[in-house]
Amino acid sequence: MAVIIWLILGVLTDLLAHMVTPSLIMVTALGMSIMAGALGLLVGRPSWTALMIIVATWSLWLSPMSGIDRWLLPLIEALLGGMISWWSRSAIIGRLEPRDGFLGFILLILVSAALSVALLLHPVPLSNHLFLLLAAYLLTPATEVFIVLMILTRHQVTRSYLAQNYQWNQHGLSLIGIGIVIGLALSFATALFVEWEAKLADVRIRSNNPFVYAHGLHHHVGIIGSLMIIAIVIMAPLAEEILFRGILFGTLWPAWGLTWAVVVAGIIFGAAHMNLTLLLPLSLAGMSLNWVYFKTRSLIPSTVAHATLNFLSVLVAILSFR
Repeated sequence: MAVIIWLILGVLTDLLAHMVTPSLIMVTALGMSIMAGALGLLVGRPSWTALMIIVATWSLWLSPMSGIDRWLLPLIEALLGGMISWWSRSAIIGRLEPRDGFLGFILLILVSAALSVALLLHPVPLSNHLFLLLAAYLLTPATEVFIVLMILTRHQVTRSYLAQNYQWNQHGLSLIGIGIVIGLALSFATALFVEWEAKLADVRIRSNNPFVYAHGLHHHVGIIGSLMIIAIVIMAPLAEEILFRGILFGTLWPAWGLTWAVVVAGIIFGAAHMNLTLLLPLSLAGMSLNWVYFKTRSLIPSTVAHATLNFLSVLVAILSFR
């Protein structure tokens, strides 16, 4: 199986070296990252995994791209696969640890870096390429889901973990209500904080909202809005709450103490969005959601709050075109 994945990685790399369509480049680069990660899981030896990835990406080394594109992308993929291989070897069945949460965060950064470097093949502004924009914003939540499932599956706790943290009981409706209220409050607080940053601290906010970049989206508001809701309002909150709240904060809390766990996991949650201008408000939002998880011992309210926050962001953007 490892040999098959290694060959697929080589084929994807060769395709990437000859592609000119930005959206296909992004999808192919994501496929390369997934194959590199799968190879790391199966091989289980970091050095061998890295070597196999370097060999599989030989076509990039021989391509007419600039030097940084030729060697940086293979090295990122080798690092990604090697890290997963190292993590997989030491993973303890049935027990999640803080390094699982840190790994998830690092993998998100590495995948994002791989996609960014791949797009340097044919650099274009997002606003001019609708399909590239959609690929960028729709593939990110799918990547997060993939990483979360990999961590839970490797520890063989997927079913038990989800059953425990999303358990529905007589308090289920109350937890949903709490989540909606907190989501509305966080949305209001974040908007105020961003306004303060922009006016008082003279920080130019760079929005994460794709509708800001491509005004052509208003011609397809129905279809694109539905896709964005599925990805950003459903998939992203589920994956991010499991990773940053359940896995990262949930394991840091008994190991580091409540205060440090709340602060560190919150900052990492903010940093994971890779937007420096929104780092502080998103970190504070992450700390608030950590506290909600601590008080309720359930991921239901924090997930609903996160989904509410994201939904309002998408809704405001869609209504701005009406």
